[in-house]
Amino acid sequence: MKTLLLASACAMLIAAPALACRGTAEYPELADQLANADIPAEQKQALTTRLEEGEALHREGHDNDDKNLRQESLRILDEIKAEIAK
Repeated sequence: MKTLLLASACAMLIAAPALACRGTAEYPELADQLANADIPAEQKQALTTRLEEGEALHREGHDNDDKNLRQESLRILDEIKAEIAK
């Protein structure tokens, strides 16, 4: 029984990084990329506003354990990444 508990604890420790939500790390990274992006100021402001809205949705999704809000926030994140990459 102790071996099973120890094995379960080890598995959770190893899997924990994989269970982390990508939005938690990617929103701050994308904010930095956006700040340094070589795009017109008006476009940068619009994307920054959208990024802030997406991050707020993401936090709300975690606070309310709402998978749909988190998915929507990740869609926004991906759209902004694509826009910067153009």
